[in-house]
Amino acid sequence: MRKFLLLAGKACISILIIVLGVELWQSMVDNNVYSNKFNYLEKNKESIITLVLGNSLMENSLNPRLLGDSVFDMAISARWIYYDKELLEKYISEMPKLKNVVFGMGYAIPFWRSYHFPEETNDANHGRSFVSNQKYMYEKFMNIRYDKAPYLYWFGFVRGYIDKKTLFGKGNQLQKDYDGYDPIVGQMDDWQTYQNINPDIIFNPHAKEQIAEYTEYLKKMAQLCNIHGVRFIVITPPCHDSYIANIRQKGVDILHGMIEEIRVEYPIEYIDYLEDKEFRADSIYFNCSHLNSIGADMFALRVKKDFGL
Repeated sequence: MRKFLLLAGKACISILIIVLGVELWQSMVDNNVYSNKFNYLEKNKESIITLVLGNSLMENSLNPRLLGDSVFDMAISARWIYYDKELLEKYISEMPKLKNVVFGMGYAIPFWRSYHFPEETNDANHGRSFVSNQKYMYEKFMNIRYDKAPYLYWFGFVRGYIDKKTLFGKGNQLQKDYDGYDPIVGQMDDWQTYQNINPDIIFNPHAKEQIAEYTEYLKKMAQLCNIHGVRFIVITPPCHDSYIANIRQKGVDILHGMIEEIRVEYPIEYIDYLEDKEFRADSIYFNCSHLNSIGADMFALRVKKDFGL
């Protein structure tokens, strides 16, 4: 028994050393999509005219290079609106040339992306493990904390889903013409079903609280833009017919109602492109909810035209 305990103790110490070693190594890593975008914003905040915020719908499905001059895409895949609000609050007063904030509001996001009510699923992209990963990445690489106490990075590493894009990054991202855009080419094999929506997601037990939370953060962003004389542009990107078949009119009404509620207090420009006829072709979609690089070019030109950017 004593021998067993000794071996077990050595094993635990070895595991602890490995975990601490990985954390020490991570502390020296500064080449991922989070740190790259944060570092670029820090260095170029005084020259940016249009700032794009949101999740992958804006990071992948909207080409900022076609929106105008001095546009930076600060959107990151799977981002919760809390971090968009925090980023805007932190930097808007330090961006003297900023004229436009373009924010992407997808149909499903307000109904399931919440730290207070995380979706009960084992899917690493949307479950509790992904929440821990996001806290870890934003606190470590963007100095934005969600919890009052410092987050345990190694714990986030063990629990979180971390892939090459988030942790190890892309070595060529910080090139001279870097603008934060991450185009996706072609089409997935299962593009009509991958990341499709559950039709009943708007009826989940916490939908009411999630919408209230989302509205609170969106309203704060509108308020910040209003205070600083910046246009606040909100867009719902287009989706393929296979995705649209699973949406509910009640969900669309909730999203539009959210915008109208905010408009009572603050200026907000909004266009819903979800079912727009210009974006019906199969060839412009990477999957049912994300445009590929062809679609991203089309969408950017349309947004530029509609909002006079």
